[in-house]
Amino acid sequence: MSDDLSRDDAMQIAMKFCGYRERSKKEVEDKLIAKSFNQKIIKVCIERLVELDFLNNIRFSKSFSRGKNNNNRWGKNKIKFHLKNKGLTDDEINIGIESIDEESYLNILKKNIELYNKKLKEPDRNKLIGHLINKGYEMDLILRYIS
Repeated sequence: MSDDLSRDDAMQIAMKFCGYRERSKKEVEDKLIAKSFNQKIIKVCIERLVELDFLNNIRFSKSFSRGKNNNNRWGKNKIKFHLKNKGLTDDEINIGIESIDEESYLNILKKNIELYNKKLKEPDRNKLIGHLINKGYEMDLILRYIS
């Protein structure tokens, strides 16, 4: 198979992969590795996607951070952990985390507390704290809101 054909194939796969939601560079790289493309083609493909603004780690970080907070009710610690696993730098992660609206973040924390307490027959403070830590919320915020 010629390099040109492979590069075109890689671009097609990568563009389709990025087409329905934001992706990180590492996610695209992992996808192309799984499809058995060589490193040279993967590198060229990712550089081209960045040039075309199809791939942007900052945009991905913001989208992922807000989406996981709004839809999954995750806290900042859990979001940071997952972004790190998706190959983002600390700066890219911080920009994404800072894009979460603070008022919305606190309302979602309160909603987590409310939903968890509804599930339990008897409120259990320690279980609630454990649940919120698992969701990725910061201990000082948890203690402030469960009083």
